[in-house]
Amino acid sequence: MRKILIGSLALSLIFTSCDKEDLQLYPYDAVSENIVLETPTDFENVVLGSYSYMIKNLGADGFGQELLIDSEVATDNLIINQQGRLSNRDGYRFTSTAGSSHFDFYESAYRSIYFANLAINNINKLDAGARRDNIEGEALFIRALNHLELLRNYAKIPTQSTDALSSLGVAYVTVADASLRPSRKTVQECYDLVLADLLASRAKIGTSNPQGRASLAAVNTLLSRVYLYLGDYPNTIFYADQAISSFSGTISTRAQFYTSATNGLWEDSNSAGVVFKLRIDQIDGTTPGVAYSQASGSQTKSEYVPTKELFDLYSTTDIRKSAYFKVGLFSGSTYNNISKYDGRGNGVRNVVDIKVLRIEEAYLNKAEAEYRFSGAGLTSLDAVRSQRYSSFVSGGETGAALLDAILLERRLEFAFEMDRFYTMKRLGLSVNRSATDGHYADGTGTVAEALTLAAGDFRWQFPIPQNAIDLNPNMQQNPGY
Repeated sequence: MRKILIGSLALSLIFTSCDKEDLQLYPYDAVSENIVLETPTDFENVVLGSYSYMIKNLGADGFGQELLIDSEVATDNLIINQQGRLSNRDGYRFTSTAGSSHFDFYESAYRSIYFANLAINNINKLDAGARRDNIEGEALFIRALNHLELLRNYAKIPTQSTDALSSLGVAYVTVADASLRPSRKTVQECYDLVLADLLASRAKIGTSNPQGRASLAAVNTLLSRVYLYLGDYPNTIFYADQAISSFSGTISTRAQFYTSATNGLWEDSNSAGVVFKLRIDQIDGTTPGVAYSQASGSQTKSEYVPTKELFDLYSTTDIRKSAYFKVGLFSGSTYNNISKYDGRGNGVRNVVDIKVLRIEEAYLNKAEAEYRFSGAGLTSLDAVRSQRYSSFVSGGETGAALLDAILLERRLEFAFEMDRFYTMKRLGLSVNRSATDGHYADGTGTVAEALTLAAGDFRWQFPIPQNAIDLNPNMQQNPGY
């Protein structure tokens, strides 16, 4: 078998197994000139490198922090704490510029795609069989997921507006060639390619890959999301059902979600309901929770706090209110601090796995699609609600009240989990922040600096980073920037 040598774009990676189910990825900044693709293990390491770039890219965080916070600050879920560091303020103010550095995910995504393409482009060097199929299936999933994240941040979502499908998408890269200077395809063309990659992945990927690796259930869950974004509700329902049936677990129970002794799922005491996650370890140098808060002695110094409106939407019987928030003093003032990413309770602050896909999304995707297709959806909605509220009794909602309940549950379930901005975007909603509620727990204090982002405003699409445009004469900037 001919050896394949990769140039300076390649990152030297060390991979070790932390247990039988998850892999820890340890990226280092040493550049290698001699990465060799020859054996199945070589290919698997390249795929693991692709996962690693999703977490962190040479100091710029991807899913590990930047995407986590930048997809939330421009919504009605958060208000900046005036006693914090005032970080990520550009996004919060809706004032991103073409040269802004606050959204570094762009480069991380394309580096991850490069490594996925490296495996895909050379997969025929391996003997046919289940191991080769699984490697290719994982790489196809990674390529699709990263392109989808690029699309929902830098392009319109298909249901966002009548012109969305014909508008600028992203550069969909399928070749591992750092010298490429690709142009942007349309949104329609990009979604066609995402679907093609996911459907190809679905036919090849293993059924029993661990949560830290892509699996059949992960592919099916992501397909249900893509079809929801396309407004194809029968296929949303179909792949949500496929996700549920191919997933080895179930919706996380109240006890798995949170107890007074441990923050359960959210400090990685368990992985109930998690379909696909990115494993974060202290050595990575990535601290997802720091975007929301830091320890300050015995107190919590929040960067962002939930809006009073959002906090009050969680009833006292909702386990998420305890799992996601804690009330505390800082410098004499009381805050509703976001505790979802505080850490694992082992003394290491703000280090916790990123739950990229949870099975609860499949149920809520299905509920919304069922409603929009046939007016149904209550059973799928109640499957989630029954595990969040004590002494749960279904509201029996129908009609518009049912859709409102489905969308409310989505907001409550996935708060601060890279969903709210995109849900508002695909539904063509406006951001309307309170002009009176401030950053303290009781709603007093400083109100939001920017109150509204109208539906149809160009700022729903982030600007393409200026360095990407400078390096590629074929790259077109988004309108308005």
